[in-house]
Amino acid sequence: MTSAAVDAHGHTRAVRPLPSARILVSVLIILGSELAIIPLRQLDHARLGVLVAVLLFGALGVWCRCAIPALRPPVVVAIVALAQIPGLLARPLLSDDSYRYVWDGRVQLAGIDPYRYPPLSPALARLRDPLLFPPGSSVPLINRPWVHTIYPPIAELWFTLVAAVTPWRAGVLGLQLGSAVAVVITTVMIGRVLSATGSQPGWSLAYGACPATMVEAANGAHVDVLAALLLVIMGWALIGGRHRLAGIMLGLAGGVKLVPMLLLPVFVRRQPLRTATTSVVTLAAGYLPHLLAVGGLVLGYLPGYLNEEGFEDGRRRFALLILLPDRARLPVALMIAAACAVVAMVRSRRDPVLVTCCWLYGAAFLVATPAYPWYLLPFMVLVVLARRFEWLTLWPAAYFGYLHDHDAVLQTIGYGAALVTILIVAALRRSRGRPDWALTGGV
Repeated sequence: MTSAAVDAHGHTRAVRPLPSARILVSVLIILGSELAIIPLRQLDHARLGVLVAVLLFGALGVWCRCAIPALRPPVVVAIVALAQIPGLLARPLLSDDSYRYVWDGRVQLAGIDPYRYPPLSPALARLRDPLLFPPGSSVPLINRPWVHTIYPPIAELWFTLVAAVTPWRAGVLGLQLGSAVAVVITTVMIGRVLSATGSQPGWSLAYGACPATMVEAANGAHVDVLAALLLVIMGWALIGGRHRLAGIMLGLAGGVKLVPMLLLPVFVRRQPLRTATTSVVTLAAGYLPHLLAVGGLVLGYLPGYLNEEGFEDGRRRFALLILLPDRARLPVALMIAAACAVVAMVRSRRDPVLVTCCWLYGAAFLVATPAYPWYLLPFMVLVVLARRFEWLTLWPAAYFGYLHDHDAVLQTIGYGAALVTILIVAALRRSRGRPDWALTGGV
């Protein structure tokens, strides 16, 4: 986008837009794309809309790459806060998970362990309300109401805290607001880590201003946004040499969604007692009260979920292993994951810790290729902290896979394109002799 100007000699020359103008135009386009997504109540249209918005966001990021470093933190915060507003204007677009969150929080507020009964249990009948259990409908808004909850204990604590301050008639709005605030705080923390490591805090917009973040956090209220916040605090603790605090944050993130515990190999040889052990103890401490109260019910629907989603027999997941027989995919995936863990463990003492966390988490996602894009929220924090922006290609790959959830070939094409892009950028970085982004603080 350029304009024309005439100099003193009467010659016409192109004038590039000012950096501030580029940012303003980009913010308006982002808000426009988000507002266009929100009314798309048909699921396939909404998935396609988010995919287009994410691709557009990437293009705008490239266009503004020279202007972003100049942004001051208050401007970044204002942009991120503004970007969350469209998500608060409507009920969740792509998922009904937040209704289960509301229910679990209310159950725990009533003094009942959330792992004890499924929502349709007669023992919980007194807690049902017209919002979650619409009159005249045999099916509540809560997904899988016949099974026990799947969410780990720190997630359940989050649901309960939000439910305690949210009127029942507000439904999921409290969770949406809490998630939007979490995105803003996470973005601020990303900026602080970037500043402390000699980078520009404006790059935190890659997380906070992305339409995918708005859809999955401020609109969908996915609990993954809390795991993302805890992981950025972990990164902040690591660069300050606070290894025990980092371990606590990793354990708490694992108590929100178990996936962050995949980062443990990074810390086995790096401050193992203060980081790795602390994280495991923290996670176990979160489960302990529920384990004493309900025993094995703390596993909830996790085994059934893994089978339902096709992880156990490989029939729907592991898209990049499509050429293998279904039954061979899970064993091969586990071997690849184990190999990545070993490499991360071996390299953990010489590579920047957040870079190692980034590629290990990303590799796990590429191996498993889960169906739901919101699982990427914690990972995208690590991507920005490590400044490995090529991994942002997993956003469109995930939405492309979500759009074609029942077409294994198209999922393979989407994730394959992301993998090729990541490998090419990594090879170019190595061939040009560009050193890894160095972290300070003895990590």
